[in-house]
Amino acid sequence: MYDYLLVVGPGRSGSEFLYRLLRGHPGFVFPEIKERYYYRSPRAFRRARKRLDGCGRGQLLCDVANLAYADARLSRSVEALRAEGFRILLVVLLRDHRDRAISMMQFRRSRAELSALLGARRLEAAVVRDRLTSERLADIFRTNADVLTLSFSALTKDTGAVMEVLPALCGAPKFDRTPRPTVNQAVAARSLWLSAFGRWCGFTLRHLGFRRLLQRIKENEVVNKAFFVPLTDDVERPRLSEESLKILDASAVACRRMVENSSRQVREGIYLRKTGEPDCESYSG
Repeated sequence: MYDYLLVVGPGRSGSEFLYRLLRGHPGFVFPEIKERYYYRSPRAFRRARKRLDGCGRGQLLCDVANLAYADARLSRSVEALRAEGFRILLVVLLRDHRDRAISMMQFRRSRAELSALLGARRLEAAVVRDRLTSERLADIFRTNADVLTLSFSALTKDTGAVMEVLPALCGAPKFDRTPRPTVNQAVAARSLWLSAFGRWCGFTLRHLGFRRLLQRIKENEVVNKAFFVPLTDDVERPRLSEESLKILDASAVACRRMVENSSRQVREGIYLRKTGEPDCESYSG
């Protein structure tokens, strides 16, 4: 049914969970590492399919590119691939804006990211700024690709429905078992400087081309336990200001309305918009 499956959506919306889920299916194949990048030209896409073992022999090339949801080049890239005859399924991950913001704040603190190091207000502002807005969602719906929207709750709590819908859409065999990857848990850095050192090492490995090694390190439980400790106390959860909550709630309502009005519901929390169906602008009310 498709040649390329591209997953987009803000971080902490379930991309790692979906990545682990699909990687265990023989019908889907991924690059060396779950990345924020994606294939913006037919030439790069062909190279990727040729480079990946087994791709092109009944396997669908998949990519997880979180930041592509906010990339102005996304629509042009989809059009370029479509002009070459490649069929694309865009998967949009949608999580409650409040929950995602809190989870992202915890994530950035644990990784000693710059916005977290600059203080609580800077961190909150950065997380609110990076939210999925209805305008960004409209840009995705305007692309010449089929769009499947998966809510975080459907993905993580009704995983069986996702495992039925996605392979069926992609013309892939059904899952022969019920994989249960662990949903990413919030963690805290054991040491701020250790976490910063880990980020620097990861950056270096990625740019030196050691992506398979980096992915293995990221998924290693021993490494994770050495760098992070689980958060168990609700007191440690960051708080959001009333102003931020209003912004996040308004965006969440607008996004849900757009998805519900421009796509048909396949299952609870799972929506599909096929190309050629009415554009989201037709539902301005």
